[in-house]
Amino acid sequence: MSDAEDRQAGSQADESSIGALLGRLVDDAESFVRAEVKLYRVEALHKLASYRMSIVMAAVGALLALGSVILLLIALVFALAPYTGTAWAALIVSMLSLATAVTLFWAVWRGMLEEIDEEAEADT
Repeated sequence: MSDAEDRQAGSQADESSIGALLGRLVDDAESFVRAEVKLYRVEALHKLASYRMSIVMAAVGALLALGSVILLLIALVFALAPYTGTAWAALIVSMLSLATAVTLFWAVWRGMLEEIDEEAEADT
């Protein structure tokens, strides 16, 4: 063989070995990412399982709080009924409750939008 043929054969071997190395690198990176995702999933499930009782207790507490608010609103209707009539008392209490809910949702929405704007400004 001549020098040109030897260089060409060596060049092809280098290219195929570089291609094989890049292929292995991609495969290893993919395996690494899959393993990381699996690890995060297992950690999340473990935390969820360990906090399960706390989550259940918080849900029961939230339901009791909601029931208490409803009971308080009904009592307010009964307290206003002798002065305005039952229908008007119910309307007044429901409108005040609705106005309070809309105000709270609006405040939360506005806070979220401000936070998003701050993050966007920080990224630029």
